[in-house]
Amino acid sequence: MEFFIAGTDTGAGKTFVTAALASSLLIRGIRTGVQKWVTTGNSSQSEDIEWIRSMVTATVGSQALKDMVFSSPYCLSLPASPHLASEIDSVDIDIQYILSEYHRASSLTDILLVEGTGGVMVPITRKLLYADLLQQINPMVILVARSGLGTINHTLLTIEALRKRGLNILCVVLNSIDATGKHDETSKIIVEDNIRIIADIGRVEVFGPLPFMSDPLSKRLLQYIEPVIDRIMGACPDG
Repeated sequence: MEFFIAGTDTGAGKTFVTAALASSLLIRGIRTGVQKWVTTGNSSQSEDIEWIRSMVTATVGSQALKDMVFSSPYCLSLPASPHLASEIDSVDIDIQYILSEYHRASSLTDILLVEGTGGVMVPITRKLLYADLLQQINPMVILVARSGLGTINHTLLTIEALRKRGLNILCVVLNSIDATGKHDETSKIIVEDNIRIIADIGRVEVFGPLPFMSDPLSKRLLQYIEPVIDRIMGACPDG
């Protein structure tokens, strides 16, 4: 089954969450794949995919990687939206190639995690948004959002855009991006209310916030991500 890891915008923590989900799924013995259709900022490799690979290796061990599928069909040099980065590199993004790689990876795994680039309204080409491509293949969407101030608007707008296209949102995962790991009383009140208001207005299950950690795939983090894994397994046909 396929799950698209969407973000409310750049820097919300999609790669971090994808690595945690992949590690937890492998711990459960599930054949897992990780894919990023378009990586920008490095034309030679997908740094996000390589970071996920390194985190999974450190967490689960290299033996677990033998059955994993990692792929990024397009790697572009400019750290920008795919439509612009591809034009700067004189690369024509072939949507059919992306889809063929998507279906190939899906056929080799039990669960395929596809990480987006920026938010879902980001253009892959000047004629096609990520949200429009998702509409064609209809994966379950896991939406990653910041936990603190400003996240309500971004998250509810993203939910609205996805539902307008008939897409199913499995859940929202709130991610802490506070490097200090500390919150004053005001910020705690805001985060707690964000969880409630997004769940109520968005009519969606909200998990988190995930803690910020220098060791991102520690046992403590994996404990936080387990309810999301349970939600993923419950959505699978044989789950």
